[in-house]
Amino acid sequence: RESLRDLEGGIIIAMQNKQHLHIKEFMGQKLPEDAILPDLGEIFYARPFANFKNHHKIFVEGEQKWFGECPVEAVTISYFFPGKEVVLQSMCHETHETIEIIGKDGQLLDYKPKTLRIYWGRPFGQWLSTKGYEGDFIFPCDSNYFFHSEEIYRDWRKRNTDAAGQIFTPIELNHLLRIFNYGHERFDFQYHVPLLKILLASVSTGIIRWKMLIPIPNIFFLSIVKLLRDVHKFKYKLFFDIKAW
Repeated sequence: RESLRDLEGGIIIAMQNKQHLHIKEFMGQKLPEDAILPDLGEIFYARPFANFKNHHKIFVEGEQKWFGECPVEAVTISYFFPGKEVVLQSMCHETHETIEIIGKDGQLLDYKPKTLRIYWGRPFGQWLSTKGYEGDFIFPCDSNYFFHSEEIYRDWRKRNTDAAGQIFTPIELNHLLRIFNYGHERFDFQYHVPLLKILLASVSTGIIRWKMLIPIPNIFFLSIVKLLRDVHKFKYKLFFDIKAW
């Protein structure tokens, strides 16, 4: 059990817990009638895959027998099927229109519609210490959604004023995760943190955003400092490989 706890702390797996044991919806969408949820203590996620049927369907060269666990990680899920074209098919959180992410070897080949936006629902600082969800590694992805367009997202946001997340383009997240997730998804299950590469790609990844021609650090990512404090507080192990390049 200690090894599983370490893997959870490394954001590699998430174990089924009491809060999610009898859910009828997943990320705001009704689960299929034949979905079988993992029992308490069984693997819920083996990122970036879910251990149950849901609306994030993964097609590998036309064959569908896998399901995704997160819209954010969908943009590089093709890493897990080397040399093959991978399509993640899901739906808009609001309109239920079909969306697609198409990739190969971690590269983003295409996405539909071209107006697609991905909502990353919880800043890092909320992952481990939100009241009632301490140590719940399913919780951070619970409110990650696809939106058919930024306009649809804005309308949703007006009705959900307490939402803490932020939207990104598929290209921004693909650039970010191809740097950050590379080791996790291809080699040693470590998240690589090459500081200079991230700095150079800070605009294309959304880490820095322009406001009136002034580059502004994205506060969404600054909360990773709190996540690191929480990791130390709860005595988790993070499989981070921090290096210069």
